Amino acid sequence: MTTASAVNASYAKGWIVNRFNNWWHNGSLPGSITIMVRTHSRFCWAALINTRRPNSAIGLDLDKLIWTMARKVGSWSA
Repeated sequence: MTTASAVNASYAKGWIVNRFNNWWHNGSLPGSITIMVRTHSRFCWAALINTRRPNSAIGLDLDKLIWTMARKVGSWSA
């Protein structure tokens, strides 16, 4: 499910993948934007906002916001 295809090295059966072993899937419908992420350290999150702005970077901004928040945590308890 997370092995990149021969045609596209950054796509694997519904997941976007990268060389850092992060996997994610994002999308939008009228009125919403979502992202699900599984990081190389096996930390996972999902984010949903109830807005969508055509021709804007709001999806990238959401992704950056969650990554920034996750990096601020010194350690995660089990």
